[in-house]
Amino acid sequence: MRSLLLVGVGVLIGLFVQVTVGQERHVRGLNHVAFAVDDVEAASKFYTEVMGFPEAFAFYQDDGRPVLSYFQVNRETFVELMPTTPDRPPGFVHYGLEVDDVAAEAARLQRAGLEVRPPGLSPRTGSRIAVARTPSGITFELLEFGPESLHRQVMNAWP
Repeated sequence: MRSLLLVGVGVLIGLFVQVTVGQERHVRGLNHVAFAVDDVEAASKFYTEVMGFPEAFAFYQDDGRPVLSYFQVNRETFVELMPTTPDRPPGFVHYGLEVDDVAAEAARLQRAGLEVRPPGLSPRTGSRIAVARTPSGITFELLEFGPESLHRQVMNAWP
């Protein structure tokens, strides 16, 4: 009888911890990894033709130069490419995490001492976004995708 009581108490504690932890952090998963490249056209061909990732969406300046391109690895994961600039050398730029509530997650991370810019709405994609830095200086984005966001539309259209 005592062991049955201990199992019951253990199950209740486990459920309490699971619910409590689940309410504190709402990261759905890794959404994208962003890279700066010298030749966006060549890199785009690599991701589409060699890797087989379809281009999900892209944005261009008025003169046709690329601003950024997203390639869909699977339903919810992308590779983002952007051109290099004097302030953005080739290589890794940031990673993006999909979250349930960008404002709540940004506030939680700020309370934990991280540098987090206030959330805003991306004029290009319609996604809510906050940019943050890890303690070692790695940039990452917190992203909330509403039904009208470009990310959500592309993910929902995945075969």
